[in-house]
Amino acid sequence: MTPPPSPPSPSEPGQQGVTPVVSPAGSALTIVLLATAALAMKGLLAKFVYATGMTVDGLLLLRFLIAMPLFWLGVVLFGKNRPGDRKMKLVDLAWGGLYGGLFFLAALFDFTAVSLIEVTVSRIVLFTFPAVVMILEALHKRRFPPFRQIVCFVITYVGLVLVLAPGGFGEVSQELWYGAAWAFGSAVTYAIYLYFGQRMITVIGSMHFAALINTMAGICMVIYQLIVQNPLNLNVAGIMWTAGISIFCTVIPFFLLYEGIRRVGATQASLISLSGPAMTFFAAWLFLGEVLTVPQLVGFVVVTLGVASLKNSFTLAGLGRLLARPFASGGTSQR
Repeated sequence: MTPPPSPPSPSEPGQQGVTPVVSPAGSALTIVLLATAALAMKGLLAKFVYATGMTVDGLLLLRFLIAMPLFWLGVVLFGKNRPGDRKMKLVDLAWGGLYGGLFFLAALFDFTAVSLIEVTVSRIVLFTFPAVVMILEALHKRRFPPFRQIVCFVITYVGLVLVLAPGGFGEVSQELWYGAAWAFGSAVTYAIYLYFGQRMITVIGSMHFAALINTMAGICMVIYQLIVQNPLNLNVAGIMWTAGISIFCTVIPFFLLYEGIRRVGATQASLISLSGPAMTFFAAWLFLGEVLTVPQLVGFVVVTLGVASLKNSFTLAGLGRLLARPFASGGTSQR
């Protein structure tokens, strides 16, 4: 990544006395960091919910029901002056139902994985979704991916093998394979939702899109629960933890991330989001005692670098400058 452009020199023609326009890039990146940290805590808090005896279905049902009105409240309060290309139409409800169904499946698979395996491992498996997006794009556009993307894809999944099977495939427990399969299922469904749903974001606006998708996903969850009728095991402690996930790890991080992207752009925000699995790993070690082996740590680093290379033209120097900017004195850059 290239550093922000420098202000014009006073010696340049027509530039004497011009004061550069200052934008709060540092604060924007801090906002994205806060959003990433909050999102990274979702799986960790889910473990505390399960410890109370509540089930995956109970957590998901409450999470959607609590988050839905808060998202629409956000649209009313903050979304009026940030519309998409047009107002929402009936056809958008149909597409929203489809994407909401995919989002529901991604959440169901994700929280099921967290209930079966360690939070850190499930996050790393889920973090491979950009590689799935690459495959979807190649299939959808019927063109072979560039060689660099293929290399990054291979690197990402070599790292994933190290995380899942550091001592060889024969030593992997059946429960780990089962949990990793749920996590990878979440990565696939989330990638499909993200790839095909991104155009709708530009049409109706990101805030309306998030509110619509979460509403449709919540409706899917209610229908699913009416069909399967799995036990919820609701209890006061579990409800409190779930409310925390809904508010602090779902609604608020979205608004923070949206504001950060609006200020600093999606490219830089996506690089900051690479720190999410590392934050989860640290929190899981601190609060749950989860520890990765040395080969798994190597795999974790490999997966992170592979995903970073898939997302952007990635350099360590550029990432270093980006991560340092929110803490720089003044925290401003020239536009």
